[in-house]
Amino acid sequence: MSSWSAIVGAPGTEKGRVALRLAELLRARGLRVAGFVQEDVSDVAGETLGWDVASVADPSRRGVLARGSEQAHICGYEFLESGFALARSFAHEPAEVVIVGGVGKLEAAKQGHWPLLEFLITTAEAPHVVACVRDTCLATVALALPDPIDYVELPCEDAALERLAERLAAALASS
Repeated sequence: MSSWSAIVGAPGTEKGRVALRLAELLRARGLRVAGFVQEDVSDVAGETLGWDVASVADPSRRGVLARGSEQAHICGYEFLESGFALARSFAHEPAEVVIVGGVGKLEAAKQGHWPLLEFLITTAEAPHVVACVRDTCLATVALALPDPIDYVELPCEDAALERLAERLAAALASS
């Protein structure tokens, strides 16, 4: 079984931005980091139109994950299988750490990125997973998985993220 950690926050706490910063900190400690983050797509008035999925290794590699729809699925958006497939491809790139940057209502309902998250965490040879988890879904998600080895709760100071990166690098070096 692999290990996992969490970046936990309410909507709007920029879990994806924090995950990208954590990826930088882990790379600076010699770890290869892959995976994806979900990025808000907004109109000029700041209204959320949907979400894109972007590679942690190269955020310019991205695709549509969800857009608002009259036939919305669980959380007000229509999710595209092509977006989930792209996220899976980013998560399967060679790495010691994989960021799964979007664990919310769909995943709490065992949909969306859930199959990927569960596979990565329950596979013995899989890399360490850092999951960006919406705070309101944490209990449901965490109860369905083995205990995480570490976490950070947002908002957090930069020093807390530095300490998390140091702890993860040390834990992965000893495993």
